[in-house]
Amino acid sequence: MKPALFICTLGALLGIIGCTPEEAPIVVPEIQFPIDINGLENEENRFFEFPLVLNQSTTRDVTVYFETRPLTAEEDTDFIPSQDSLIIPCGTASATISVEIVIDDFIEEDEQFRVVITGSKGALLAGGVQEAIGTIINDDTLFGIDNAGHVSADSYPGKTLVWSDEFDGDAIDLQNWTYDLGASGWGNQELQNYTSNSENSYVSDGNLFIVAKQEGIHYSSARMKSIGLQEFQYGRIDVRAILPYGQGIWPAIWMLGANFPSSGWPSCGEIDIMELIGSSPNTVHGTIHFGADWTQHNYVGQGTSLPFGETFADEFHVFSIDWSSEGITWYIDDQPFYSVTSGVTGGQPYPFDNPFFFILNIAVGGQWPGYPDATTTFPQFMAVDYVRVFQ
Repeated sequence: MKPALFICTLGALLGIIGCTPEEAPIVVPEIQFPIDINGLENEENRFFEFPLVLNQSTTRDVTVYFETRPLTAEEDTDFIPSQDSLIIPCGTASATISVEIVIDDFIEEDEQFRVVITGSKGALLAGGVQEAIGTIINDDTLFGIDNAGHVSADSYPGKTLVWSDEFDGDAIDLQNWTYDLGASGWGNQELQNYTSNSENSYVSDGNLFIVAKQEGIHYSSARMKSIGLQEFQYGRIDVRAILPYGQGIWPAIWMLGANFPSSGWPSCGEIDIMELIGSSPNTVHGTIHFGADWTQHNYVGQGTSLPFGETFADEFHVFSIDWSSEGITWYIDDQPFYSVTSGVTGGQPYPFDNPFFFILNIAVGGQWPGYPDATTTFPQFMAVDYVRVFQ
């Protein structure tokens, strides 16, 4: 038999060299993805490179058709979808499919997508089906939220905006807020340790974020207060926020009497503008606490719920009180759901005719919410768009 003769043709316009062995048997290789790909969501890994290999080199070009398909990762949000083809030239046995992922700074679950070979010319799919999984590993620190939800009025008849924090700066305004620190086990057998760490509280994109994290067998969070900085007696108070959820999670937007350091609790009085038990993420509570001392502690309050299927973690809601010498009324998205009058304490002192300061926090565990379990995910956050006081 005469030796195989290769006829090489130069495509003058395209600059392509092709080769076909004359009288050589046609090789039909199998093609496969040898590995899945995973990587952190960062600039270094902006392109996920998926190798394709043939089980032997070929005597002719192989054309491969492929497309991406979402799993938990979303098209355009987490990766750039692709539907294309590539050529593995004759005499070679590998190629690479490149998929671009979308880089952001937001905390997400690790997410996955597929690259699937939908067809080929000149090769068979090993096993009849070939696909590879791309896993985007998230190590970001910010929460991705939008501004959807209720927005309260900028003014009210007969009232003037006397103070607000819109959280529009680059950092927490220390003329408005300071921190409670420590606090693990305080009063209610809670589990968290309150810190001033920037991972537990920070300002981003016009919102204050308070973050509860699990750190091994321990938990950290933040409890911010305006004592000695911003204190008010009476007024319409609006707080626009997104709330966390989950078994054992306990966010609160509340107030204590400014005389707390000298009088103690509950003598100073407590106004809970909003509390939520994370295992019931569609229900919030408005409450007051009072009593001459802790042995005579008493409280009254009421809850209100969103329609079935909705939660306070889905979007922003506005939690409000209208507080005067006559009593206090609680609102959700401008709808009243509970009121008390100044006679509510009966024979106990009525402490709500004095200046109060704000507290914003997320507790983990405690007597009321119970404790985290296997269903609880971390980190959990409360985002506060603004706190406003009208008088």
